[in-house]
Amino acid sequence: MNRKTVIETLRRDVAGQCVAYKMREATRKLSRRYDEALKPAGIKGTQFSMLNVITLLEGMTLSELAEKMGLERTTLLRNLQPLERRGFIKLSEEGFRRARTAEITDQGLAVLEDAIPLWQGVQATLKSEIGAQAWSDISSSIDQFKDL
Repeated sequence: MNRKTVIETLRRDVAGQCVAYKMREATRKLSRRYDEALKPAGIKGTQFSMLNVITLLEGMTLSELAEKMGLERTTLLRNLQPLERRGFIKLSEEGFRRARTAEITDQGLAVLEDAIPLWQGVQATLKSEIGAQAWSDISSSIDQFKDL
């Protein structure tokens, strides 16, 4: 393909149609909104999600946790380390035939207690901005992608 053909193909077939690009763009914008809303609690949206999952799935191994969150285990561990340093979670030691786990601490629960109303606020704002039906449709569509 020559330059002109590539550009025409991009305009006709890719621009505005690439679901992966659209989802990444939307995710970046949403992440900024959640990060801003959660700032008073001292955490970011990704950290809120991790604390949430760790709390709800207590005792799950790091490998299982990574699988649940759609992350590589090393990426998960790298993202958990700041939460551990701040005392929000406790990572177990790895031992013979014992996989590492993450556990929420009392300090982590306190942060979640502060963060939940902030999260609820940004959720309500976003839902109001796009409308209840679009909110429901988007949520259902995302669930379908998660199952691929």
